[in-house]
Amino acid sequence: MTSDVESITVNGRETSTSEAAGFLASVKVGVQTVAVSNGPLERTFEFDFCLAEEEDLCLVDQALEKLISSRELSLNAIDTFIMRAGRGVTARRYREGVAAYLYGVLAREAVEDPGRVDASGATIYEQRYNSAVSLLSTFDRPAAEAICGLVALHYNQFELAVRKTNSHRVSDVAARFRSLLAGGAFVTTSLADRSHGSFDRALSDSVTEDLLDLGATALDGTQSSMVTQLLPSLGELRPQDQFKVRLMAAEALLAVGDIDGASRHGEALRHSKETGAWYAGFRTRLQEVGR
Repeated sequence: MTSDVESITVNGRETSTSEAAGFLASVKVGVQTVAVSNGPLERTFEFDFCLAEEEDLCLVDQALEKLISSRELSLNAIDTFIMRAGRGVTARRYREGVAAYLYGVLAREAVEDPGRVDASGATIYEQRYNSAVSLLSTFDRPAAEAICGLVALHYNQFELAVRKTNSHRVSDVAARFRSLLAGGAFVTTSLADRSHGSFDRALSDSVTEDLLDLGATALDGTQSSMVTQLLPSLGELRPQDQFKVRLMAAEALLAVGDIDGASRHGEALRHSKETGAWYAGFRTRLQEVGR
């Protein structure tokens, strides 16, 4: 649809608005340049069409499966994935999104400097993660959903991560965090049995994998040692990850009657704007255990 347009060109060729609309509606792949004018006013737009065919999407999935089965993540492995997936021309954005995420994982797993930043001060791996989500959020594919769910959990966007139901572990762990923060009832038994068949296990970076295992831990007092094992390295984690660990630690330690430990982690979360409802209930339960 156009409005207040006197003349229009598509890729440098002057045409009518109805012909332009018909042509653009028929395009599946490629960048189309559209210039419109009304008197002295001119605007130019570039539309990047990339409507993927199922066959090409499958080629990307197959290339990813081969990368996963190789059990190697390196620049060469990602380059090989891109080359194999490149045969699926119409699935370019899907391929680029998966590759961006893989490059992000590689940057985060870097031995020397996993927190490397660019000239603007932004963390390299998070830039890659953000780019991946921007490209993959419109694809209804298991790998795309797993990646978007993992990145949502990374940023503590629990409501968004809950919707990734094909990645059971991500969805269940996010739902537990959401319930905790809402101050309502939450699952105290282990969520680990829900991890089978989840694509996220093959795609998560090592830090996120540890946090997913932690988030799936039972909070009934039977697995508190799994939580306390992460506490010595708490200071090495990003603030969002410290938040998740402290929340789990407070509940796990409370379940085994460690009032001092539970209180210490609860107090560290007290002034966060997300924890008001949780902290109110937590303090009540803490007082009940202390009697």
